[in-house]
Amino acid sequence: MVVESNGEECDPLEAVAEVGKLFNDEVIPDLKDRLNALAGFLPIFESPGFEFGHMIVQPGRMSYYSFSDDALRFIEVCHDMKWIQPFDWAKWKGSSEASHLRDDPAALEAATPDQLQRLLTVLIRQDRFVEGTLGNAFESGFLVRIVRRATVLADKSINIE
Repeated sequence: MVVESNGEECDPLEAVAEVGKLFNDEVIPDLKDRLNALAGFLPIFESPGFEFGHMIVQPGRMSYYSFSDDALRFIEVCHDMKWIQPFDWAKWKGSSEASHLRDDPAALEAATPDQLQRLLTVLIRQDRFVEGTLGNAFESGFLVRIVRRATVLADKSINIE
């Protein structure tokens, strides 16, 4: 038997099933709230002198990317607002759809919330394997264009789902 935090005993299999249920049935915030959460970063990212972060290079050690506090908050918001979702992002990032969104500004300006979610998932997940991916996306303007598109979608009064 497992003792829960309230002091009651329960079957361990039931406890595991309940945790799995909470994990699989997680609540995804309203799309408008999710878009507004991203849009809140646009004035920060576009402010003069804003630094997303920088690469730290130390002789004899692995280099790493050091994020600013606002960049770390952006990553946290992306996770908290469920912009990062499980899918085969490694495969999708090489797709023609992903390339089109990445390479054609007009395509990104017409991106759907689902496409923004996929792009953010790729950037944030890939950064865990390739240090500086997200920082490079910011420096190139790609991340700002994603946030700008989220802002446009958030400002629309029509149903965008």
